[in-house]
Amino acid sequence: MAKKFTRVSVALDRKSEEMLNILVRKKNTTISEIIRRAINTYFELENAATKITPDITKIYTDFLSDGEHCIVDIEHWTAMLDELNRKASDEFWEIMEKIGYEHGIQYKNKGLTDVYDILRYMEVGNWFRVKIDGEGSYTLILSTHTSQKFLRIFFENIFKAQGIPVKIYEGFGKLRLVKLKEGEEV
Repeated sequence: MAKKFTRVSVALDRKSEEMLNILVRKKNTTISEIIRRAINTYFELENAATKITPDITKIYTDFLSDGEHCIVDIEHWTAMLDELNRKASDEFWEIMEKIGYEHGIQYKNKGLTDVYDILRYMEVGNWFRVKIDGEGSYTLILSTHTSQKFLRIFFENIFKAQGIPVKIYEGFGKLRLVKLKEGEEV
């Protein structure tokens, strides 16, 4: 039995048309097949039980595509942080400050210059979940309480690199971040 198809017209800008033509050549298929695959993938992502949206998929791709990040099981992560919290030297924490600062510059270069945008971007890494408490006020519910010091130092230096005044309060298994208003001091 032959498949029944519906014809649709789609207006593409020049960049989208170029990308489509590259995919057609690369996959050695038709424009129609590429469009059907794209719709199918988008639909699956939007309707997945885990709600991994296309935007989150882009962030995962950004994290993993160039080998700069790795995936670690939460139990391994907790064990490593337990050990670091007990035995890490001052030199280790100074290195973490530098890494946080470098990430702040990197995020700024990516156009991530708002506290919430940075938190949402990093939330995909599963270190925490972001809860908005009010304008400029956020609670990070940590995946493991052992990451508290690690994340506090990391965030302090991300925001320092960007010149964003943020006060970070520690709870048990939570961090509260408050973006200070102009003139307020950290």
